[in-house]
Amino acid sequence: MVYGTEKASRCFEDINNLIIMSLKSVQAVIINDKHCFELYGFDVLIDDNCKPWLIEINSSPSLTTTTQKDKQLKMDVLRSIYEIVVPEDWGDEAGKYGTNTCTANRVGGFSILYD
Repeated sequence: MVYGTEKASRCFEDINNLIIMSLKSVQAVIINDKHCFELYGFDVLIDDNCKPWLIEINSSPSLTTTTQKDKQLKMDVLRSIYEIVVPEDWGDEAGKYGTNTCTANRVGGFSILYD
C-alpha cells in the first residue's frame, strides 16, 4: 500500500506520542541521575492503517549486529548518543563533569521529543 506524506507524518507523530506517554507513565520509578544515561529500545508495529502499536520497550537493547546495514545503523545510534552526552563544547569550560551541555534540538538521528 502507498500512503501520502500526511498519513506518514501522522504515524511518526503518533510514535513520538507513544514514546512520551510510555516514559511519563514510569517517570516516578526511573532513576534520574545527571551523571549517567540509558538507551531504551522501543519496538513498534505499524498496522495496515499506519497506526503504531507498542510491542515492548527494552531497557538495554542489544547492540550486537548481524548484517553490515545493522552494524551501520547501530554505529550511527552510538555516534549520535556520544554527541548528545559529550557535545563538542563540553571541554571548553571547567566544572561540567558528568553534566550534559547539549542544547541542540536535533543531533544525528535523534530529535528532542519532550523537554
